[in-house]
Amino acid sequence: MSGPSPTANDYFQAATYYHTEGKDLKQALAWMQKATAGENAPFWYLRRMSLIQADLGDKKGAIASAQKSLTAAEKANNADYVKMNKESIAAWQK
Repeated sequence: MSGPSPTANDYFQAATYYHTEGKDLKQALAWMQKATAGENAPFWYLRRMSLIQADLGDKKGAIASAQKSLTAAEKANNADYVKMNKESIAAWQK
């Protein structure tokens, strides 16, 4: 993540790679926090952040991020992300 100023998408891509490859999840979360800073983070960014938080054992944080993703996905009429978020929230609440 060197170079001129990384974009939110750069942070998202790096975090996604670290998460899917099982690398440093704390670093992945730090990048996701930068990617989602601001009010209009895309629902798929928030979804990825919730998954990283869950994998780190932060179910409360994961649920909060998934709820934000769910709200944004509903607004965008994205049924797939609505379903995934609802299922994850239900699983993490147990």
